[in-house]
Amino acid sequence: MEEAHDDRFVVYVRSRRDTHDPPEDSEWPVVTCSSYEEACRIREAHRRHARECVIRYVGESGGGD
Repeated sequence: MEEAHDDRFVVYVRSRRDTHDPPEDSEWPVVTCSSYEEACRIREAHRRHARECVIRYVGESGGGD
């Protein structure tokens, strides 16, 4: 039986701390989206409130022949 992998996009909000920590240490997930377009809408909504966001793809990458 083949394992199913759900592709998804996670929107993370970054804190406004002014440190030299890696970005991953100062951000937290807000929502998981099933499409990139949906994740972009969420990111834009947060930008209107002056919050820096990043979208990360979670799933298998690659493919091809």
